[in-house]
Amino acid sequence: MKRLKSLFLPGKSNSTYADAGDFLRVICVGMIGWYHIWQQSWLNPDLQLFGRSFRLYPAVACGYMFVDLMLLLSGSLLMLSFLSGRGRDLRDFYAARAARILPSYWLCMAVMLALALLAPGGGYGSAREMWTDVLSHLTFTHNLFPSSYSFTKLNGALWTMAVEVQFYLIFPLLARAFERRPGCTYCAMAALGLFCRGLIATFVSDTTIYVNCLPAMLDVYANGMLAAWIYRRLCRSPRSAWRAWLSTALTLAAAVGVYHILRLQLGRSGGENVRLGQMLWRYPLSLLGGIFLICGSRSICLMRALLTNRVIRFLSGISFNFYIWHQVLAVQLKKWRIPYYEGENPNRAGLQPWQNNYTLCCWAAALLTAVAITYLVEKPCARWIKRRFSRRKGT
Repeated sequence: MKRLKSLFLPGKSNSTYADAGDFLRVICVGMIGWYHIWQQSWLNPDLQLFGRSFRLYPAVACGYMFVDLMLLLSGSLLMLSFLSGRGRDLRDFYAARAARILPSYWLCMAVMLALALLAPGGGYGSAREMWTDVLSHLTFTHNLFPSSYSFTKLNGALWTMAVEVQFYLIFPLLARAFERRPGCTYCAMAALGLFCRGLIATFVSDTTIYVNCLPAMLDVYANGMLAAWIYRRLCRSPRSAWRAWLSTALTLAAAVGVYHILRLQLGRSGGENVRLGQMLWRYPLSLLGGIFLICGSRSICLMRALLTNRVIRFLSGISFNFYIWHQVLAVQLKKWRIPYYEGENPNRAGLQPWQNNYTLCCWAAALLTAVAITYLVEKPCARWIKRRFSRRKGT
């Protein structure tokens, strides 16, 4: 009884890491993955439970919107680490970022390039097209060119890495400015992001290449950095039951708010209209994500046990490689007819049980691939990079 009662009491906050970040990362990557798998299967995502139907369709069909929350989380965790005293040295910061993303990123590039070159006709129309694709990905500028952003052979999901690395280049300057002048820095970043998207929506007829550029994402990162700054200040305040329950209520309200935005976005149709809606909702969506991150990490013990536990932390640990490979695997499994189907476009025919079996195969393949690459490639290579860097730094 005493243990049960303790679940409804306030928990101890970790001032160096927001616990709800693990859950938010898993949800974001999972919903993006579900969206891409749904694009191939068209399996109705509504859930039947205890005789009631829960409509998951808006969240799945608008799963691409969770990319903004994923970038918000990145900005928040980077800022929280900076405020905690880690990553202030530029060499340490960039070494840690390189160890985190480069092994898996380069492996994906190598595999996808090999598959493209082995494809009938060489995959690429010309040597120039191939080198543009490869070099832009190596320099993390592939989101700036239509050929390497919309028509890449090296995995379209990697565009987020370009935005992330571009943000890494300016983050140390922004973090120091935010630490000294949080209000001015936040307003400047948010205003620039909103102004940039306003210009794009008003004057650009085809927003494909502009909707996901770094300037149009600055308010998302600003909300993430603000969330980290607020969370650190809240961790200094004493724990109390009413604060924990208020945080729990705000966590749930933020989740409901995100779902409501997804329902509104679902009403848009047509590529250009969808992108305009995505830009319209980017600021309030990331603001709600920041509230969820802060309040979820300050909620009652029961809520926090759901948001961070061994399973969630494990899934969070493999989420990067899941994100990289899930779409590639979904497309290839369907192309290879795994599981087998007859005719063409089984998703349009609503073919069962193929839709269920295919969806399960996609999830299983993505999870197994993510586990294998995380523990056989990413982590060993990251340790090697960090050791090499420590030796050079020591000398």
